[in-house]
This record gives sequence, C-alpha cells and structure tokens, in this order.
Amino acid sequence: MGFTTLATAAVTVAKALPDALQAYSANRQSKALNSIASAQERMANDHAARIVNTAVSNQQRAARNAHERMAAARADAAASHLLAEGSVVSRETDLATRLQDEITLNTNAALEEATRTREQGKLNAWSTRQASAQAKMSAIGSGLSAAGSLFSGVAEQLRE
Repeated sequence: MGFTTLATAAVTVAKALPDALQAYSANRQSKALNSIASAQERMANDHAARIVNTAVSNQQRAARNAHERMAAARADAAASHLLAEGSVVSRETDLATRLQDEITLNTNAALEEATRTREQGKLNAWSTRQASAQAKMSAIGSGLSAAGSLFSGVAEQLRE
C-alpha cells in the first residue's frame, strides 16, 4: 500500500510538472515583456525630448540668422538709397514675415514629430503590455491546471 501511494504521488507530480513549468515560464515572460514595455516608452520619450531640444536650438539659430538677414537687407537698402523711398518698409516687412513663417513651420514640424514619437512609444508599450497580460493569463491557466492535476491525484488517493 505504501508503494502504491508513493507511485501515485509520483505520477500525480509528474502530470502536474509540465503545467507548473509552463506557468513559471509564462510568468517570467510576462515580467520580461513588462520591462520591455517600460523601456520602449522611456526610449520614445527620451527621443522625443531630443527632438524638442533640437527644435528649440534650430529655432534660436534661425532667429539669429533672420536678424542677420534683416540687418543685411537694411544695409543693402541704405547702400542703394532706397531709404528715401517708401518701398523699404514693405520689403523689410515681407522679408521678416517670410523668415518668421519659415521658423514657425520648421519648429512646428519638429514638435509634431516629437508628439508622433511619444505616441508611437505609448502604442508600442501598450502592445507589449497586452502581450504581457496574455502571458500572465497563460501562467495563471497553467498554474490552475497544475493545481487541478495535483488535486485530482490527491482525490484519487483519498478514494482508494
């Protein structure tokens, strides 16, 4: 009787072992995927921050260049004696408007790219977290299956 009980216990454990190992593996996979999701989001945010910093630097450089171009246009107007005529103001206004529009468009494009990068990072992280949740559910299912195998073996022993 002792040998039969021991053999049944060994068979019960052997039946439950694959499910227990699968549950452990799926749980580890879930943790790894959560870690990857966090890294994806962090990397996307870091990249977006670099894009914003570059946009700000480019905007400042473009503003300095615009001031230089405006100064050159004024110097050109003074050298060609256009200051006595009314067209200088309209030329300067037109140039300033074009330069400001160019700066604004470039800055807005960079900021939109930063936003897209952040959103893509969030989407990638969400997708990875969904895979993590699936792995976690698989771990729970495998764990319950292993427990069911053990309880089934115990119940069988109690019936005998």
